[in-house]
Amino acid sequence: MSDSFEFTLHSPLTKEDWNKISDVEHENTISVTFQTPQGRQVRYIKCEVLDKIRAEIDGLTYYWCEVNPRTVIDDILQIIDKYKSESEVQNAN
Repeated sequence: MSDSFEFTLHSPLTKEDWNKISDVEHENTISVTFQTPQGRQVRYIKCEVLDKIRAEIDGLTYYWCEVNPRTVIDDILQIIDKYKSESEVQNAN
């Protein structure tokens, strides 16, 4: 994730400033992890991310008669893993 942005904060922090920091509208959030009352973690991924994954998978082009089906599956799994990795990095921050 190489995207960056810049904003100015005021002291003391206003509600608007805190909303910018915490991304309350989830404009820059890929996924959100919630913890249930029983301690189970549940992750939700934005539909836009799933749309990007689908578009990448749809963009894979092969000469089907020349490709091992396992190659196609491996490529699809790599795309999914890429987005999962980005999501995990974001949740760690």
